[in-house]
Amino acid sequence: MKPYPIIFEPAFKERIWGGSRLEQIFNCKNPMGSIGEAWTVSDHPEGRSPIINGAFSGKFLNEVIKEKQEWFAPYNLEKFPLLVKLLDANDDLSVQVHPSDEYAMIHEHGGTGKTECWYIIDSMPGAEIVIGHTAENSRDFIELARENRWNELLVRAPVKAGDFFFIPSGAVHALGKGILLLEVQQNSDITYRIYDYDRIGLDGNKRELHMEKAIEVIDYNLINYKTEPCVSKENNLLKTVLISSNYFTVEKWIV
Repeated sequence: MKPYPIIFEPAFKERIWGGSRLEQIFNCKNPMGSIGEAWTVSDHPEGRSPIINGAFSGKFLNEVIKEKQEWFAPYNLEKFPLLVKLLDANDDLSVQVHPSDEYAMIHEHGGTGKTECWYIIDSMPGAEIVIGHTAENSRDFIELARENRWNELLVRAPVKAGDFFFIPSGAVHALGKGILLLEVQQNSDITYRIYDYDRIGLDGNKRELHMEKAIEVIDYNLINYKTEPCVSKENNLLKTVLISSNYFTVEKWIV
């Protein structure tokens, strides 16, 4: 059998900050409530997206990889390495950070770190993200956080449709209200919350924070997370390489 374009049914995730745009995009009525995420290409155990076309219809990526390893890589894959999502932020997300592979391997039962990137599909006027911080070291970060001086600590950036941000592990970040985006990331769901506006979660309790681990993984170097796209033409088609990293390459094609 030859490889063929695989189509997936998204796995939807209810979030306290979610809205209704993803239901409209996928033309479905979901009983879960406020849908914040659609895992559109996922082989993560907390939300696998089933295949809905071709010979592997009804199966998941882990099953296809076992049968057709050569479709995906010239070496054995333990799991599909990427997770692709659409996010609908009807409210601000928590300020958070993700660990590296090395940290996750030691502290998260052999888990995978999380480097990700965001392509802004749509945003309301004035929408912004948190991307980075002003602390020079962990001592500064802890002091400002304990005193709730978040406006001094967090770096914010306005966003518009077409913007792209690379968010490596260790980057402090948060998606702001009124943004719809595409996220490509490592196949991991390890998140350390730093600040969550004292909100109540879906279970009726304040959501857990993970400051101790966050302080250990935060990158305290100043980084520019806005990438420089590389544009070229191939066979009269416009190709833009948005990012090429150790974990993924993301291209935008106009066809």
